[in-house]
Amino acid sequence: MEKTSSRARLLDSALDRLGRAGAEGLTVRAVEDAAGLPHGSVRHHFGDRAGLVRALFDHLADREGAAAAGGDAPDPAAALVGAIEHWLGPGRDLTLARYELFLLAARDPDLRAPLVRARDRFVALAAQRVGAEAAPAVVAAIDGLVLDALVRGDHDPATLAAAAARFAEPRGPGRGRPPRADPPPAAPPKG
Repeated sequence: MEKTSSRARLLDSALDRLGRAGAEGLTVRAVEDAAGLPHGSVRHHFGDRAGLVRALFDHLADREGAAAAGGDAPDPAAALVGAIEHWLGPGRDLTLARYELFLLAARDPDLRAPLVRARDRFVALAAQRVGAEAAPAVVAAIDGLVLDALVRGDHDPATLAAAAARFAEPRGPGRGRPPRADPPPAAPPKG
């Protein structure tokens, strides 16, 4: 049996606390207790709570990466729907932890770089399917879809499949059908 390192146990416990209790529930003592480790373990491995939070971005990306990659699935939309269903189902607490980290980074400039670094791993995966230019917007749109489903408590698989098919559809020159035509001109101002 493989023994999990103390550092990994602390990170896993911290993500679990974030997903279940939110940022206010992420105390050093609660994380150490949940990990079954002595007090002072967070200080030893991360320096303080802020160091623990900074380390969570890459740890979360590692844990979520397998679900997001979809392997070598021949149908990108099906792989995406599978990932979304995982994030909303058995991976729900981890998904909630992800959004707690987003909010922490939105409020703390020191956390933005670790968030962007971890998020760029998912943008790179998306770029393999939709191209580098569209990938950041596709990842943001998927996040919006997942967040909306979490808030509403409603994630109809058929609706997800239709939305995922649109996100996973190749675009641009040499990537499937041509880009959409320019939008129609704006209506003349009323006057």
